[in-house]
Amino acid sequence: MIESATRSADGKTFTLSIKGETHTYSHDKEGKRQAILDGLNAIETVIVGQDVYLPSNESLQVVAAVLYPDGIQTEAAYQTVCQVTEKACAHMGYGGEVELGPPAVPFARRGAYRQQIPPVDARMMRDELEMAGTSSTHPRQEIAGTILWNKAGLAVYGNHWSKLTPAQQAHIQTQVEEIAGQSGWHKEERGATGSYIRPLPVNGVAARHQLMDLLRRENGRPVLVSSVIYQAQVGAYGRGFYSNELAPVLQTIVSETLQAHGYRPTPQDGEYRPLPVTLAAEAETNLLEKLAAISPVITEFGQALLLRDVVDALGVASISEWQAEQLVTDGRVSQALRQLGYQTELTWCQPYHFQPKRADHDAQRVILKEVRVKNDPTSKLSLAQGLAVLTPALAIDDVGETLVYLEMVGAKQSVKANWAALVGGGKVHWLGRKRIQLDGMKSHVKIQSTLPCGWANHILIHKQASLKEMNPEEPFYLLDDGTQPIPPLFYPMLNKCLALPLLPEWAGYLWENGRTRKLIGLLDGGEGQGYAAWRVLPAHEVWQSVVQAGLQSEAIAF
Repeated sequence: MIESATRSADGKTFTLSIKGETHTYSHDKEGKRQAILDGLNAIETVIVGQDVYLPSNESLQVVAAVLYPDGIQTEAAYQTVCQVTEKACAHMGYGGEVELGPPAVPFARRGAYRQQIPPVDARMMRDELEMAGTSSTHPRQEIAGTILWNKAGLAVYGNHWSKLTPAQQAHIQTQVEEIAGQSGWHKEERGATGSYIRPLPVNGVAARHQLMDLLRRENGRPVLVSSVIYQAQVGAYGRGFYSNELAPVLQTIVSETLQAHGYRPTPQDGEYRPLPVTLAAEAETNLLEKLAAISPVITEFGQALLLRDVVDALGVASISEWQAEQLVTDGRVSQALRQLGYQTELTWCQPYHFQPKRADHDAQRVILKEVRVKNDPTSKLSLAQGLAVLTPALAIDDVGETLVYLEMVGAKQSVKANWAALVGGGKVHWLGRKRIQLDGMKSHVKIQSTLPCGWANHILIHKQASLKEMNPEEPFYLLDDGTQPIPPLFYPMLNKCLALPLLPEWAGYLWENGRTRKLIGLLDGGEGQGYAAWRVLPAHEVWQSVVQAGLQSEAIAF
């Protein structure tokens, strides 16, 4: 039995005197475990008939001397000693406590003892564990605890698990847990009995190959997180599982493989996305000049830039289609395109959409002009039956279903008839595929004149498109003929509707940030006859925050 316990000066080791012999152990979990086992083995056992018993009190003293050489000071410490003693004795094949007295033992040695019980057959348990099935939810083998405990209970006590006493059950559980732990299994508390589980080994090489094949097929497009997880599991384990949790080693493989192929290692909105394209320093510096130098093509939808020309001009030819799309829709490139009057989304054009028709047979992705104004001198309108008039200009608010600007030219009788049909009676009219309905002239202003040839020229303009007539508290319209990056009346009309000190030289900053904040919107898809139209919201607080942010960042200044 342990006679004394001494800790070294540096605290790394401790020494026990067991039956007069000195033993030194490392001051860690394994060292303490071995010291406890050595101390328990040194206790003199008692033989009663054919049974061997270990004194419980001396067992507690051994464990207490190792764990608390300075003495037990708290109830929690005492409970720890009891629990460790229970496990250590079970490991050595001793069961729960029983009371022995005369005539089994002398009166002076009466008390609690632990009976030595035949150990659970480790080979039998390992064989049973190896036959465990694979979970459909997680990449692991699992087996119900009762399967193992029943087998061990029958072998040791000749009885079913449910028929064993609590002490016998504790003895079986402790030994099974020890044997399972040595083979890499651990108990998971689940339900009334729990299960023993062991993670499946990860085939890292196969997992990497499976992920690389997936990324090659996607060719630079975003990849669903669920697809990445499934392919990683198929490579690592030969099959997929319902759970989306990955073992740490497999998650590391996923992150490394994604980064090696130009993807972000962190998912966004349920998918892994390629890293943004980084422009060369020279392209970043001369971005506007490089884009402005590209020769536009003519399509039936208006002027456009070929996407491949934009990518070549910026020196980033070896990128995926998705990355090219992000290059156009996000960041400085999209800002520069807007400054040049182009959209920030892509459009597919077939060869017959180009003027002249392209000789090849491949569709092309193009960036259309944002404002695509037609100037068709033959464009006509006929709201009065049989009487048509020319319409040199027509801009529609397709959201509010009203007219922003309309010009009618023709014989006086025809113009008057169409005008009356347009503004009278609150009727619904269809101009092409656009629905409009005017409430008389309440929201519009009429300008009329007679041309030298005798024809009438009537113009209808929405009051909110007129600097003179506009109500500063309501959204206003800007007419755009497509010749300038910013409509000329943007600054004067915004300055009129906001009680903020604005300077004309801020127009570019306000225009860009107003569009970013959805304060400025293009109507009717940017199309129009003679003019396109924009709608601007007079949201005072939002515009104020735009101005404040610009002043703080020194993007604008007084």
